[in-house]
Amino acid sequence: MIDLLLVHGVVITMDAQRRILEDGAVAIHNGRILAVDDTAVLIGKYEAKKVIDCKHHCVLPGFIDAHGHGGHSMFKTIAMENLSFWMPIMTHTYKHNVTDEFWYYEGKLNALERLRAGVTTGVCVLGSMPRSDDPVFALNHAKAYAEVGVREIVCTGPCNPPWPHPFSRWVDGKKITREVTYDEVLHGAEAVIEALNHSHEDRIRAFITPFVIVTSVNPSGATPADQLYGLTAHDRYQAKRIREIARKYNTRIHSDAFGGMIHLAIQDKENALLGPDVHLQHCRGISFDEARILAETGTNVSSAPGVSQMFERTPITELIEMGATVAITTDGTSPSATFDMFQAMRKTQMIHQAALRDTYYLPPGKLLEMVTIDAARCVGWDDELGSLEVGKKADVITVDMNQPHLAPAFMYVHRLVYQAVASDVDNVIVDGRLVLENRQVLHVDEKTALAEANEEALRTIERADLKKYMQPTKYFWGHARNYVDEKRFDPETLR
Repeated sequence: MIDLLLVHGVVITMDAQRRILEDGAVAIHNGRILAVDDTAVLIGKYEAKKVIDCKHHCVLPGFIDAHGHGGHSMFKTIAMENLSFWMPIMTHTYKHNVTDEFWYYEGKLNALERLRAGVTTGVCVLGSMPRSDDPVFALNHAKAYAEVGVREIVCTGPCNPPWPHPFSRWVDGKKITREVTYDEVLHGAEAVIEALNHSHEDRIRAFITPFVIVTSVNPSGATPADQLYGLTAHDRYQAKRIREIARKYNTRIHSDAFGGMIHLAIQDKENALLGPDVHLQHCRGISFDEARILAETGTNVSSAPGVSQMFERTPITELIEMGATVAITTDGTSPSATFDMFQAMRKTQMIHQAALRDTYYLPPGKLLEMVTIDAARCVGWDDELGSLEVGKKADVITVDMNQPHLAPAFMYVHRLVYQAVASDVDNVIVDGRLVLENRQVLHVDEKTALAEANEEALRTIERADLKKYMQPTKYFWGHARNYVDEKRFDPETLR
């Protein structure tokens, strides 16, 4: 007798043939997919402990969100009126004003939002810039994800210079700040990888994650060509150390990159943070030459839709046509994103069609690939995730199509990509285990988790003096454009 049988669904396999079975079934046993076939075939072949009737549902692989952040779920929309200063505000908060417990409460909230959106694997960079001066933050975050039942890829590593760098811990309600060296941060990241990579029955993995692949240029946007002066000693040292850690623990490298960084990184060919074991988020503002380097080196790329794409676009379509693997991510959930992968697909398509003035770019099938099998390749897990195939891990979601906005019942991939939303996800299975059934969270008390997260968020907001960044301006209502008209941000207060 097998563990679980899903029957009478529209099974969108995302396998090599991209098969769609209109009255399909998926057999699951011991956490893996045992068979994918027509319902009549599998009902006659297997007896199951539990059978789920998926009539009027699409059955497909769980979504893989290849880049997001731990911490952000507590600060949704804070500092939206002060976006120019959002990064330093949030970075200072993470470095100096969060408790160890914050990461556990936020981890549960983070995982629950992803779970309800059908995300079965989520990448979490801890903080706005990664924080690894102590392993406890990552350990607490991963613990929360494991309890909810969603896969997590914890990404931690060094932030940018200068070094040494001040970080704070809160002990018995008191703030303790100390100067941390670059090598101490690397040791902290190693401890995280050693403790978490392949832990919790391989539902948790850990990647080494420098904030950016080159530290000596603009960390949040493209650097003009006449300011690319070459790699610094610290750039070279970081690349060498990150490569050493990745080899030592047989793990992957995840980082951010923007225009100019790839041109510089390739100058250190021995240690360049490029290649099939590397996954780079953003890649906005890169040149054609840099796109070609990414494709030729087999470097994986992911990109989140946002208004910044209108000023510095990630050349997604060009990268795909060159043969690179590209995933769509949410970069969620702060300041204004969500973990809704359906929205991310639609926004990505709209941005790039508008930029290229061509409505035929990024068809629905490709968009769905970019949050399933392509995303699995980006994170190096496509041998087990990203498609419904015999032998793969049973990470499966069902989407309730029997709703006015998703009817009538045809052109299923089009309907999912163009009309579905996160709340249409009805059932989520991770490792063959139901974690969301009929929209009900099964393994944690969701109401308690939300209450705890809310309380911790309010305490953190008070501790970090973030209330001023939550207030609307006098232009909030009735005006076509917003102005702040007051100095809310003073960098001196963040020192």
